[in-house]
Amino acid sequence: MTTLTNSTRWLQQGSRRLLTLFCCLAISGMVNAYPINNPLALKDNTLNLVGKATKPQDSLAVTFVNPGLQGERFWDMVTDTMQAAANDLNITLEVVYAQRNPFLLKKLALEALEGPNPPDYLILVNEEQAATELLTTADSNHTHVIMLLNGLTREQELVHGTPGTIHPAWIGSVIPDNYTAGKRMATQLIKEARKIDPTRPLRGLALIGDTLTPASIARNNGMVAGFAQDETVQIDRILEARWNAQDAQHLTGEYLEWINGSSGHNDLIWAANDAMAQGAILAIEAAGLTPGEDVFVAGLNWSPEGISMVSDRRMLLTDGGHFMAGAWAMVLVRDHADIEGWAPRNVNFPMSAITHDNVELYGPLLEVPDWRTANFKAFGLQESRGIYDFDPMAVLIQMAGQQEEASKLNLRAPSTQKKVSRSSESMGASQ
Repeated sequence: MTTLTNSTRWLQQGSRRLLTLFCCLAISGMVNAYPINNPLALKDNTLNLVGKATKPQDSLAVTFVNPGLQGERFWDMVTDTMQAAANDLNITLEVVYAQRNPFLLKKLALEALEGPNPPDYLILVNEEQAATELLTTADSNHTHVIMLLNGLTREQELVHGTPGTIHPAWIGSVIPDNYTAGKRMATQLIKEARKIDPTRPLRGLALIGDTLTPASIARNNGMVAGFAQDETVQIDRILEARWNAQDAQHLTGEYLEWINGSSGHNDLIWAANDAMAQGAILAIEAAGLTPGEDVFVAGLNWSPEGISMVSDRRMLLTDGGHFMAGAWAMVLVRDHADIEGWAPRNVNFPMSAITHDNVELYGPLLEVPDWRTANFKAFGLQESRGIYDFDPMAVLIQMAGQQEEASKLNLRAPSTQKKVSRSSESMGASQ
């Protein structure tokens, strides 16, 4: 992108900032992937989201401040899919880790913004609501910001608005639908337990991650709404297990001892991620119960461990796909750089469940994922409607199709396969 184009864009955003400041309090922040309407766009013709690219596929520099630990399953999955998309889209991606420390997150972001070579784009997660003050710094450094996974809370929106309003640097947020996922998990747990006894009152435990991050709050609210659908369901405890298996195992063990001592029964456990579900399952087994028969458990993350537990029926389902938010952010970066008149926006995308019904098809793709087989270029802006159709399940379908096609090619050319195999063996022997 040329310097002139950058300057023009910043001038336009500055004008829009003044115009939209008066109405930003009325904007909800969840606009279902549609661009924010802007009266100024009618005058300068930037409402046309499908203008010609200025310099398509110029190399772009992006820094992602990963709030998690390197080696932590979920955050590694975020990074892996983000890197795969960056490779598809000619983006140079740097990832730095905040080690679950909100103060370190701010420090790393400021170092990126104020260093000698600031990136074109900075990807932030509003973990524990720690990222908003960085938006003002980004404004003065002309680095574009995309919020990932955890957007702003309602209270923060009152101060900072939505993408493209108060902060010209903030061009978008990519947020999964955690509320519906949490509700779906609760609904499916009730449905499965009802197959055993349609009328008996059900009792359960909910293991949440935290009560601070917007994504966790939405997931927890969905859980409450899901269980509230059946008035005979009693959730005895909502316990904060801090996203890890060890705390979840300990808390579940104590809960099972308590309910056994009160001559009660436990039917279901809702866990906000797969790690906590795994801890709960270990506690269930230690208590002499059978997960998937005596107690039903639902988790979330689409992690290899979660897939394995669904496959052997110890866990009812693992919801997820939200780790692909990083890949979707790379798509937004590419389109923002290439499409004239691209408008700031919030993008919300669905999550899906891997269950006993589809784990045989999709499970292997997630247990040992090869994200190179996905084509993230295919998820760019839909020009006819001006929206994004981000769907993690569509990526799995795409990967399954690639795998099936590769299998057909292998079946059609067995002799070629043998020759390649012999050639590989010869190369290996010479090394």
